[in-house]
Amino acid sequence: MKYALMVIIIMTSGCASLYPVGGAVAGGGLGSLAGPAGAALGAGAGALAGQVIAKDREATDLKDQLKAITQGDVQKLIALQAGKSKGAFDKVIDGIYRVLWLLGISAALWFVLPIVWAKWHVKKTIKKHVEEINGNAKKSS
Repeated sequence: MKYALMVIIIMTSGCASLYPVGGAVAGGGLGSLAGPAGAALGAGAGALAGQVIAKDREATDLKDQLKAITQGDVQKLIALQAGKSKGAFDKVIDGIYRVLWLLGISAALWFVLPIVWAKWHVKKTIKKHVEEINGNAKKSS
């Protein structure tokens, strides 16, 4: 649970330089199920995936900026620069909102999935008992 919370916070912070760290934590945690070698491979693969995601995000930002420059769209350039000049407090607030959204979705799944599983399990159990009763009724006749 601690690792999952750490990864959620890192990935929603909006700081692309932390993506390799989050990927390494997630990959190492999942790889640890296969032992020490699996943890090492998982951490390496997670760090690589985080690096790729971070670079992709930077490339998208640069593409938007280049497109605005070539089209002479001054308003777009100002908007892009304004997004980069957010203060530390604004970034923290945005990160908190992202974490709250993820926690809300997680809570919904936490409550909905057991209900769905119970409904399926009860239906399966009832079907099994009905077949058992019908099988006993056929044997007795």
